Amino acid sequence: MAGFPVYRFKSLRARHTALLVIPLCILMFTGGILTFVYTRNIMLEQWNETAVLKLQRAAHDIEMRLARPMTLLNALFKAKAALSPEGIVEVLTAVPGVMDAAYTPADTAYTGKRMNGAGSRGYRRMAFHRSRIAEVSPPSYDAGLGKETVAMTILLSGSEGKSLGSLSVVMGFDYLLEDIKRLGWWQSDLACLVTGEGRYLAHTNMDMSGRTALGENGDPLETAILAELTRKKSGTVGSGEHPPEKVAGFYSLDQVPWVIILFAKGDTVLRPIILYRNAFFLGSLFMAGIILIMIRFYSGRVIRDIGLISEKAGEVAEGNYGAPIPVPGRDEISRLIRSYNAMVSGLKERDAIRNSFGRYVDPEFAKTLMARPEAGELGGTRREVVILMSDIRGFTHLSESLSPETTIEVLNHYFSRMITIVQAYQGIVVDFFGDAILVFFDPVDGPVGDSAARALDCARIMQEQMDGFNREMAGRGLPALSMGIGVHAGQVIVGNIGAPSRTKYGIVGSAVNITSRIQGKAGKGEILVSSALLPYLDGEYRVKRSFAAELKGISALTDLHVIRGIKNQL
Repeated sequence: MAGFPVYRFKSLRARHTALLVIPLCILMFTGGILTFVYTRNIMLEQWNETAVLKLQRAAHDIEMRLARPMTLLNALFKAKAALSPEGIVEVLTAVPGVMDAAYTPADTAYTGKRMNGAGSRGYRRMAFHRSRIAEVSPPSYDAGLGKETVAMTILLSGSEGKSLGSLSVVMGFDYLLEDIKRLGWWQSDLACLVTGEGRYLAHTNMDMSGRTALGENGDPLETAILAELTRKKSGTVGSGEHPPEKVAGFYSLDQVPWVIILFAKGDTVLRPIILYRNAFFLGSLFMAGIILIMIRFYSGRVIRDIGLISEKAGEVAEGNYGAPIPVPGRDEISRLIRSYNAMVSGLKERDAIRNSFGRYVDPEFAKTLMARPEAGELGGTRREVVILMSDIRGFTHLSESLSPETTIEVLNHYFSRMITIVQAYQGIVVDFFGDAILVFFDPVDGPVGDSAARALDCARIMQEQMDGFNREMAGRGLPALSMGIGVHAGQVIVGNIGAPSRTKYGIVGSAVNITSRIQGKAGKGEILVSSALLPYLDGEYRVKRSFAAELKGISALTDLHVIRGIKNQL
């Protein structure tokens, strides 16, 4: 894509790491973050619910302790106990947590006078069995005299609704908080008790000493709590961070205009999820390390095998095949190595064929020859073969009248036709001498008669194909050509000739020279054979004429024979 940078990996291992580890890590970390956020929100909600329940319980404990004097009075009134005022005061002062109690009568005789447990004797008795609690004033907090107390006034009325006086009850503030202090959250969390207006009554944090009101220090969380408790009876508030640095819950008491507030640090509330986050992060790093080790251990073998194949392929490109690569197993890489070894084996065989036989031997026949133990070694063996040599008559003179390009074109077309025929009859092209072709037919381990039959058939088809070749030449405005062929059978050395780096499967011996001389005596369109071929003529061929000729290098005259095919009269 134009203008889009594309990173190219320098190694397969780097690509595996990038394409496997990085996406997996991204997936794990994304899942971990989503899980963390989801779990964090659930834990905050759970803390909110738990905090409200704790605060509700704490409020219930305070209210139950505050209500004990009224509960006792109601029980006495319902039992219609005939108690005197001093008796009532004595009963109230005996209630746990009550520090003082006093009775103030409603009639003029007692106006302004107070009857407590110590100085109530001498006052007239009253019939309290017909009394009831008319009203209870809101508890008032007093921190004077170094002792925190809570005072309440209980108004009493008779059966006819007439006021009988009032009872004042003073309770210790520590007693009201006694059950709360036994709860674990009062010690572990920061808690405080405030009035409905936000004035501090009690707290558990020494750092808050000297504080008088909620939100006076400008803390956004305290300010938010102060705003919420004026609207709701209970709830939770968190600081603005995610996750919040601090969270708080509040609950308003029913019988007292007080509010219990519970503060907690965000990391304390979220400690399990933070531990989970840290464990997940370390676990993810551990998993990433395991994956890297697995890639190095398992994928490393694949990468090494691919690297070895690449290295070997480079050596093959330079012509050095080397030994086959060991096959490690049965997986895809192993199949690739097997295919590579088979390919290299095929290349070796192809190059061996080309080096030994050139490109002018039938491949299947070449494989047969290569299967022999001595085929890949320099040197050869002596045996009888059939040799064929063909030559275009008058081509040297003709080529002088043609351009070089036309001469090469004619020769290539001619050789293409002739070599196809030679290959069809399993002939082995030894060499080209200008416009001449030297071929031999190797019986290998079979009888030489089969090679002779193939050589004669090959010579006949070559002569027959000249008619079609000349028609093509005429169509291009080129002159017709004629060819003479000589065939001979004799003892030669057959084997690999050359050097270790370049060999050629060929023949050496006087029979080669004799064949060349015989070919020189053949006329246009003739197939001339030596007497050595006569025993191999079957019903397909007849001797057209015979003559004795003097061949260079041979002292005696040599009998030569022009043959023809019975069917085509060649």
